[in-house]
Amino acid sequence: MSRLGIIIPFANEEKYIRELLDRICVHLLHEDRIFCILDRVSRDKTRELIQQYHDSQDERVILIWAPENRCVVDAYFRGYREAYDRGCRWILEMDGGFSHLPEEIPQFIAGMEQGYDYVGGSRFMKGGRHDSPISRRLISWGGSTMARLLLKAPMTDMTSGFECFSREAMNEILDKKVMSRANFFQTEIRYMMCQHRWMEVPIHYSNEKVTVGRSSIREAIRVLFTLWMQSWRVK
Repeated sequence: MSRLGIIIPFANEEKYIRELLDRICVHLLHEDRIFCILDRVSRDKTRELIQQYHDSQDERVILIWAPENRCVVDAYFRGYREAYDRGCRWILEMDGGFSHLPEEIPQFIAGMEQGYDYVGGSRFMKGGRHDSPISRRLISWGGSTMARLLLKAPMTDMTSGFECFSREAMNEILDKKVMSRANFFQTEIRYMMCQHRWMEVPIHYSNEKVTVGRSSIREAIRVLFTLWMQSWRVK
């Protein structure tokens, strides 16, 4: 059984894929793996460069070609399933493109070593940082605030995607799945994880994109209120 499986969906990252993998690999043990998920959104040489990296530099880097993916959620869940089925004890997800820093991986490992089922990165706790245009910061903060208020979720960051799971926690996610087909699925997952033994660690997040799609925002609001209604039925 592998200790750690890192899943990263990639698109068009040929300019910095080698540097990213280099900076991740220094934090891994021999039995750890990186699952690089690619689909038809990737149109540059990222796929070829990842395969070259595996063949000539580090066999821990595994290319997963998933042309059947239809959205970002499909990509992440394909990664979850790959890491789980290959026996990884801990499953860490992160973004490509340096929006999440490889140098922060050790704090997730440290949390899992303490016996937590879930370690979530937080941009809003002490020591965290969100270096993005104001529009993105407001959406992230607003989404987290609404989720905390409506769902009574105690985490400081309910929308980040830098997070690590135990096999038991991941099994629940794979079993229950999510309603979202866009980035709000991260909030659904964090809401599930509030029922497990969890902790947060501060992360530095950077994203230069100014806007978030209106359809994604509309879906997030719809799913959030669906979860809120479900929480009231449970009560």
